[in-house]
Amino acid sequence: MAWTERAGISFAELDARIRDGVEQVARAETDANDPFRGLFISDEQALALAAGSPPPVVEDRLDELTALLGLDPLERAVLAVCAAPELSSRYGRLYGYLHDDLTRQLASPRLAAALLAGGEIGGEDVLARLDAGATLRRRGAIELLDEPRLPLADRPLKCAEAIAARLIAGAAPAADMALAELVGVPAVAAAAEVKLRELRELLTSESPLPVAVVGADAPAALAMALGTPVLLARARALENGGSLPGARLRATLAGAVLAVTGLHELAPEDRAAVWRALDQGTERALVCVDSFHESVVLGQGPMLVARTGALGSGERRDAWAVQVPGAAVDEVAVKFRLSARQIEQAAEIAQVRARVRGAGVPGGEDLDYGARAASRHGLEGLAARVEVGDCTWDDLIVSDRAARALAMISSFLRHRDRVLCDWGYADEVGTTPGITILFAGESGTGKTMAARVVARDLGLDLFRIDLATVVSRFIGETEKQLDRVFGAAEGSNAILLFDEADALFGKRSEVHDAHDRYANVEVAYLLQRIERYEGAVILTTNLRQNIDAAFLRRLDLVVEFPFPEERERARLWHRLLPAKAPVSDIDVDFLAARFKLSGGSIRNVSLAAALLAAGDGGRITMDHLARGIALEYDKLGRLTLEADFDRLYAAVRPSASA
Repeated sequence: MAWTERAGISFAELDARIRDGVEQVARAETDANDPFRGLFISDEQALALAAGSPPPVVEDRLDELTALLGLDPLERAVLAVCAAPELSSRYGRLYGYLHDDLTRQLASPRLAAALLAGGEIGGEDVLARLDAGATLRRRGAIELLDEPRLPLADRPLKCAEAIAARLIAGAAPAADMALAELVGVPAVAAAAEVKLRELRELLTSESPLPVAVVGADAPAALAMALGTPVLLARARALENGGSLPGARLRATLAGAVLAVTGLHELAPEDRAAVWRALDQGTERALVCVDSFHESVVLGQGPMLVARTGALGSGERRDAWAVQVPGAAVDEVAVKFRLSARQIEQAAEIAQVRARVRGAGVPGGEDLDYGARAASRHGLEGLAARVEVGDCTWDDLIVSDRAARALAMISSFLRHRDRVLCDWGYADEVGTTPGITILFAGESGTGKTMAARVVARDLGLDLFRIDLATVVSRFIGETEKQLDRVFGAAEGSNAILLFDEADALFGKRSEVHDAHDRYANVEVAYLLQRIERYEGAVILTTNLRQNIDAAFLRRLDLVVEFPFPEERERARLWHRLLPAKAPVSDIDVDFLAARFKLSGGSIRNVSLAAALLAAGDGGRITMDHLARGIALEYDKLGRLTLEADFDRLYAAVRPSASA
């Protein structure tokens, strides 16, 4: 039976063919007085090496590789010839002898053809299996090394490291996690079920076009849709086209499908080169991107785009329940729009935090803490995180109208998935999951405090971005800085607080010069980025009348923070004089009626009076508050003369001495 009719030659048969070749060379006449005889293997040494035993059991592993790579018997034989020097140095020395050059210890096309040709197999059949487009080289199993000094047929054939490791140790080396990651089929939904169904249909279609899978959990969704693991390779590791076959080989050996990510990170010319290499393969190219914007940036040719979509609140609840059994996960599932991967990370953090405090199951605060930690992407370097503390709705003293608006904002962020997805408002009304609000009011009227209360109520992070520092006089810089901010905020679930919105949204009814025209471009760009953000964006202004009306129309909500009336001022005085503070005969009603101060100013007065009292005997009196009010009025420019200070002091002296 000819070996071509079976699964291919064994290493024992390969040894026999090498031995025949060595004997033929040894029978040839040689010069016994050759001065270079010590630099090569003697005939006797070669014959002794050729008589050795084949490597230990590797036939089964070679059979497995043959099946995984889809090799025919001749391809299997060629792979065995190329892999032999990796298995034993004996083969390398024998190949050097057959090449008549001890430095050439790898197989070559000419040597492979000489060893394998015979019967119905010609040398051209062997060489055809070594073509660049043939299975072995296309799938990265072997590589024809570049040795310009040698003729093409004599250049070295290198077996892939992963193949050698599989034959020697029975397993391929682990992938470099910085360059590739093996993503298994997740146990819980990695995307909305309807999106997974659409993705499966797209992947099973007969179209050869590349597929870009869009979403934070795109690799996991792809693995779930295919039902097999995905080897996710970073594009920067594939800039050299020769590394793509190696990535495909690793995917094959891992029983996975190759997908590429990070293409948008490359320069256009490098991106185009990688894209061409992907597109020229026989397998459909798969690309994973975090956002639709990244898939548009690729722009290398026609492709199919599948958006995985964010998990719905019910799917997030199921994912949380799997990760933290026994925990009450309903609240955290509706508040935080996390991907499946983020939920896994958040659950791990919550469980560690619970164990630290001696609890067996994470509580609500543990879950919120984990969700916030898993959400943060890098905003800390671009914006200031505002500590929300323990402030509650009771601490917020604003008008009833403002309080109702703030409650609606909190309700929207808590229940938006239920309303938009489950109740169908996203499809019928076209509402997005984000919300943009303007807080308008004088300094100290509670705008930042309101943002803190909403963030605390929802358990979300609050980040302040000062627009005055973001806006640049250099063309293009404002957009770059805004893009960095919103890029870092994607998936963070944070509330973004933009102070001094009038720095960018002031009235521009006329365009007088190029700067004004470009300023309008900046406004349009910021609005576009705000509308794409899936969380809450709060802009604040002290002067609503300075905000362009066209901008106001694009807001979801405007909340007015009027200057506090006497009733609100009395509540503020009560709230901002702490219960623990040592006070003596304070007439709060008199202070609220007599002095028109904002909440911020009342806080300043209370603190100043406490500091004065600490140096005066330790009890806060009306006298200390009067002096604190005088300092605040002076700072605001409302009383600057000594006579004004005396009148103010006299107004409270009777109560202080009563």
